[in-house]
Amino acid sequence: MFYLGTIAFLAISIHLLTVSAHGVVTLITAGGQQYTGYDPAKAWKKPAPDLAGWSIPDDSDTGFVGPDKYTDPDIICHRGATPGKAYVTVAAGDKVNLKWSQWPESHHGPVLDYLANCNGDCTTVDKTTLKFNKIAESGLIDDSKPPGYWGADKLREAGASWTVTIPQCIAPGNYVLRHEIIALHGAFKIDNAQNYPQCINLKVTGGGTNALASGASPTTFYKDSDPGIMVGIYNPIKYVIPGPPVWSCGTPAGTSTGPNGATSSNQGFASTLSGVSTQRKKKPCTNGQAVLPGRTQKARRRDHSAESLSISGPAVVKKRRHAKDIAAVEGAS
Repeated sequence: MFYLGTIAFLAISIHLLTVSAHGVVTLITAGGQQYTGYDPAKAWKKPAPDLAGWSIPDDSDTGFVGPDKYTDPDIICHRGATPGKAYVTVAAGDKVNLKWSQWPESHHGPVLDYLANCNGDCTTVDKTTLKFNKIAESGLIDDSKPPGYWGADKLREAGASWTVTIPQCIAPGNYVLRHEIIALHGAFKIDNAQNYPQCINLKVTGGGTNALASGASPTTFYKDSDPGIMVGIYNPIKYVIPGPPVWSCGTPAGTSTGPNGATSSNQGFASTLSGVSTQRKKKPCTNGQAVLPGRTQKARRRDHSAESLSISGPAVVKKRRHAKDIAAVEGAS
């Protein structure tokens, strides 16, 4: 009895430790310089140091923001976040590396990066006025075996660090980088996803001309019922990364990336690393022939079926299978 009680106690203790041991961004590297991030465990330091990372003293448990807060300002930069008092300097087109204190192996999910122009001093900005654009995302990278291999797994295997590139076209100025992991290990039930947003002040230099007049507040990005938020990752899935589509330098200045409900740049098994899509696109088989303009997939299928009637031997089977494959693609689209 004592033995069983001890085992149960240890199991509960390990579970509680795992639940509380998530992480925060504690180190930022850009342009060969290192900057200290905000660590809630060191919030007692007086006087408080001036840091580029936004202060989140309410996150003493290094916990998450749940779907019940998706329309609350807490989803912007974490619970009770206030602006950082310093900046990370980075040239447009260069990389920013974000080092987390740790990340649990069980916490699979996407990694998202957003950028907003402060239109002034980020150290005093009202976070509810910030309009963010998604500049990179990484979702379900490998779906061959549930729960799959995710952006968060890639981050953890890289020593709990992540690198994002600031778009080359961004104009000089003061910006907030919003870096976020969404843990989906319990998201098979509604309101069980876990968002971990982190915000860092950036002073962008260079010769870019796009000042990011577009964007939306993170309070509009997600809903608890979104297919990328409420999802059972322990079953085979086709994952859709939540939030707006990825913004790029090709987006006209002043064009909004859209709030929740905009079509995601990620469909099916797609994932995007540093803003470059790795989506697999289905290409219709042309049977070695050129596809004529205006010919529909259904018309091409009729052509293939007609050809199969004039071919004997194994080729007949091959042609008929080909027609069925195209029909299956049409039915799935």
